[in-house]
Amino acid sequence: MNILVKMGCGLIAILMLASVAKAEENDAWKSWPLADRFTIAVDAYFPNLDTQVRVDASDGTTGTTIDFEQNLGMSDTETLPGVRASWRFAKKHQLVLDYFKLDRSGSAISATDIRIGDEVFNVDLPISSYFDMAVTSLGYSYSIVFDERKEIAISAGLSIQDISFGLLGNGPLGIIEAESGITAPVPSFGLDGGYAFTDKWIGTLGVGVFSFALSVSDEDELSGEVLNGFASIQHNTFEHVHFGLSYNYYRIQVDWAENSKVKTVGYEYHGPMITVTAAF
Repeated sequence: MNILVKMGCGLIAILMLASVAKAEENDAWKSWPLADRFTIAVDAYFPNLDTQVRVDASDGTTGTTIDFEQNLGMSDTETLPGVRASWRFAKKHQLVLDYFKLDRSGSAISATDIRIGDEVFNVDLPISSYFDMAVTSLGYSYSIVFDERKEIAISAGLSIQDISFGLLGNGPLGIIEAESGITAPVPSFGLDGGYAFTDKWIGTLGVGVFSFALSVSDEDELSGEVLNGFASIQHNTFEHVHFGLSYNYYRIQVDWAENSKVKTVGYEYHGPMITVTAAF
């Protein structure tokens, strides 16, 4: 009987040790260089900009394709702040929330006639303009490869593009004003990869390519194309603070057909980004 009791206690002890060892093994990934559980990052992006819009008239007349940098005097370089948060809620699963906002304005004398919606801005008319955008993105990624040194993940998400723009001209017959905008849910897909050269130096690459067409109603349709990519290097300088440098490229075109009236918005950004990340 005593032998059975001892054997039983020994078996229980072995099972408990095995369970602890397994738990430790399962949690070992949490100490890997690529495995930050929670992060909050602040970005300073210094892109070159190219922004174009077109708004057709209510009778279907095609509007002018306006380049805000070339035609309306907006700067083609800006400092774009942003904030990003991520949560790795399981070993191979992450959620990422991203937000940035940019308000711009310009002024120029029109070199040609400009039609935007039902308004026409004649040649040689002084024009003031603005282009404001706020983008909120939520994405999910799954790591198809993940170990102590490398990670390859696929991602899917939704980006809400809230864009407004307008022109104001003071002509001989009075003030001419036109405003428009789009609030569009834009889907995205991507492939990312990371590699830890050491416990402190980490490199990442990512690319996303996607086109879409959505029927919002019988008369309204949303379509577009998205292309983005980045390459970055990060140094885990402190236990909970990382510094990063990256080069980013982002291009999007969205066409919104509403009651046969088409609005087209496209922009392209590319340039370096500096990032400070708090990681836990």
